[in-house]
Amino acid sequence: MLVCAVLAVPASAAGRSGDPFDFELAPAGDAPAVTAAAAGGPVVSRRLRTARRFNLVGMRWRGRAEPAIALRVRRPSRGWSRWQEVEAHADHNPDPRRGERAVTASDPLWVGAADAVQYRMSRRVAGLRLHFVNVGRASRARVRAAQVAQVAPPVDPQPDVVSRAEWGASGCPPREAPIYGTVKAVHVHHTVSLNDYTPAEAPAIVLAICRYHRNSNGWNDIGYNALVDKYGVLYEGRAGGLDQAVVGAQAQGFNSETAGIASIGDHTSVGATPETLAAFARYIRWKLQVHGQPVSGPVTLRSAGGSASRYGAGVHVTVDRVLGHRDTGRTACPGELLYAQLGELRALVASGAGTAPFYAARLSAALADYSIDFGEPAPVTGLLSGPDGLPLAGAPVEIQVNGDGPWKTAQRLTTAPDGTFASELRPRKRMYVRLRFPGYAELRGATSSRLLLRLRPLITLRRPPRRGTRGERVTVDGTVGPRKRIVHLVLQQRIRGRFRQVGVRAVRVRRGRFTASFVPAFRARYRYAVVAKTDADTDRGSTGWRTLVVSR
Repeated sequence: MLVCAVLAVPASAAGRSGDPFDFELAPAGDAPAVTAAAAGGPVVSRRLRTARRFNLVGMRWRGRAEPAIALRVRRPSRGWSRWQEVEAHADHNPDPRRGERAVTASDPLWVGAADAVQYRMSRRVAGLRLHFVNVGRASRARVRAAQVAQVAPPVDPQPDVVSRAEWGASGCPPREAPIYGTVKAVHVHHTVSLNDYTPAEAPAIVLAICRYHRNSNGWNDIGYNALVDKYGVLYEGRAGGLDQAVVGAQAQGFNSETAGIASIGDHTSVGATPETLAAFARYIRWKLQVHGQPVSGPVTLRSAGGSASRYGAGVHVTVDRVLGHRDTGRTACPGELLYAQLGELRALVASGAGTAPFYAARLSAALADYSIDFGEPAPVTGLLSGPDGLPLAGAPVEIQVNGDGPWKTAQRLTTAPDGTFASELRPRKRMYVRLRFPGYAELRGATSSRLLLRLRPLITLRRPPRRGTRGERVTVDGTVGPRKRIVHLVLQQRIRGRFRQVGVRAVRVRRGRFTASFVPAFRARYRYAVVAKTDADTDRGSTGWRTLVVSR
C-alpha cells in the first residue's frame, strides 16, 4: 500500500515549468512511517509516495552513524526496482577547513523517473531526510557540430567532453568561486547509480548529482572533477576549468593534491565497460600530462585528515598515480569489479592505448535539425580536410549511430571534390550520430564528436470527432509511430472560461493502432489530445489539442 508523505519543498524549487527542482521528505519522527525490530534495530520504511516525480534520491541525517542502507523505487509502467545498496559514509566530503560543509549522508542514487521510494537501514538515525532531485527539461544536452584532429601537441590533446553548459549546469550554479590546488594523482570513483540508463539520460544524471551535492550536502558544486558514462562519454565536473587543478569534494583528505573522475554506475557486481575504461584513460593521461606529472608510477601525498579519510592530518602516503577511492578513504568505492580493473586502466594510461590518437585529418559534422518527427529525414552534412586545411576529395566517410549500445555503421559515403559530403538518416529511435574517416596508410583517421538526434513520435488521428452529444460515447482512433505499447488520451473541459483537465486514460496500442473513447457528461466545450510520453526511444509526442463541442 502506498502511503502519502509530508513534503518539504525548498524555495529554490520554484521556477519556470520544466526547470530542475529539489524537494525533501522528512518521515515524521519515524514512528508511523517505519517499522523496526527493536529500538535501535533494523528499520524498513513503508512505501512512500511523493507528490512529484523524481530522478535521483539520497538521504542525510544528524550524527556520525553509518548504517547499512538500501533503497528501491517505483518507476511508472515498470513497477518496483530491485533493492540497491548505497554507501552511508560522508566519504566524498571536502577537505577540512576548506569552507565547504561536511555532512553525514548516503551517496545519491539515480533512478530514472520514479514516484515512490522505500528504504531499509541497519539502525535508526536522528534527523533523517530524503532529498529528491527532478532535473526537469534543463538537462537536455545542447549538441554541437564538432571538429577533431590537430597536429600533435607536446602532450595528448584534451579529450572531447560534454561541457557544463551542455549538461545543464545553469541549473546547478556553484555557491562560491573555485579553489585551486595541485594534481599529482587521479582518484577513480563510481556514483552507485542504477546501471540501466540510456545515452540520453546520462547528462541528466550529472545534473541530478550536482544538485544533490550542492543542495543536500551543502557543497559549493558537484564533488567530482569529471565523470564518464557507460558509453564512454566524458562530462566536465566541478567548475573552474577542466585543465586547472580545481579542488573538489571527491576524496576527503586528498582533494587538494588529486583530481577525481567517477564512472556513472554501480561497479559492486558489474565491471566498467571497455568504453568507460578507454574514456578514463584519455582523461587521466591528459590530466596528469597537463600538470607536468608522470603518467605512471608511485607518488607521495600528504593527507589533510578528516573523518572519511583513512589517514590523519599530516600523514604522508605513497600511492599509485591512478588509484581507487578506497586507497585513501573509508569506503568500498569504486566497487569491487572496477577496483579489480585498475591494473588494466593503469596500463592503458601508461601506454596511451585506447586514448585519442593524434589525427592529421580534420572531420566536421552537423545535423540540419537535432529534433525531428518520426518519418522525417534528418540531413547529415560535413567536411573532411587534410592537415594543410585543403579538402580531401574521394575519401571514404562512415555515418555511425548509437542507440543504446556499441557504435554501428549506418552508411558509407565518399567525399565530393570540395571535401564535403551529405546524406540523410531516418531513425526509429533517439540516437547519437558521429562521422568517422578510417584513414589511409599515410594519413591517420579522424572521428567527429557525437551529435544527439532526438525523435518525436508521430501520432495521427483518423477523422477526429468535432461534435458530440451529452451521455453518448465519443470514439477517437489513430496510429502512432514508432510503435508504442501505450498512449494516453487527455480530456479537458472548459469551465468558467478556462480548460480544466477532467480525465486521462491509458490506451493500449496494437500493431501501431489505437482506439479510445469517452462519454462527455455535460453540454460544454471540450478539447482532447492523444499523447505518447517520453521513454527510452523517443521524446514526448502529441496530436495537439482538438476541439469537441458537446450538445444535448
